[in-house]
Amino acid sequence: MMSHVLLLDTNVWSHMILGDPAMRTVVTAQLAALRLTYPGATLATSGICVAECLVAARRLLDPVVALQFEAEFTARFAAPGVVIVPVTEQVLDRAAKLRADRLKLSAALGGQAAGPKGGKLLLPDAIIAASCLDFQPPAILVTENAADFRYKDNGVPKTVADLTVEGVGTLPETMLA
Repeated sequence: MMSHVLLLDTNVWSHMILGDPAMRTVVTAQLAALRLTYPGATLATSGICVAECLVAARRLLDPVVALQFEAEFTARFAAPGVVIVPVTEQVLDRAAKLRADRLKLSAALGGQAAGPKGGKLLLPDAIIAASCLDFQPPAILVTENAADFRYKDNGVPKTVADLTVEGVGTLPETMLA
């Protein structure tokens, strides 16, 4: 049995690399706290998160800045101990099932739209959730958008594939003033 794995969503990487200094500090501290909660945890991310981060860097208008951030993302993903979950046929199949199940549930509930209160599971998020299932036990999903992976079934709060979802990226009230 493997120790815990913290699978970081795109927004976590983005905050740590592209984020404004206050958010970068908050997310880095929150991730450090999670590493204390889950001692010895391995860091991982999905191949789709890698692609999304590269898009975020490459879309920057200043080519020098874009290359700088792309290099930083690439170095972080290549760091020892960071596992990249490839988007394999098996991951895609799991993602399709997760999304289809949520679409059926959404339709049964009157077509609840995707959004901050849950609803439909978007395909990139389904791929990220499916990537968590590559580990035994499943990876703990670390995301700013925890609500995207939560929903209610007959009034009972649940998470996609019963994953443990840890939210990061929320500024403390003291920093919002």
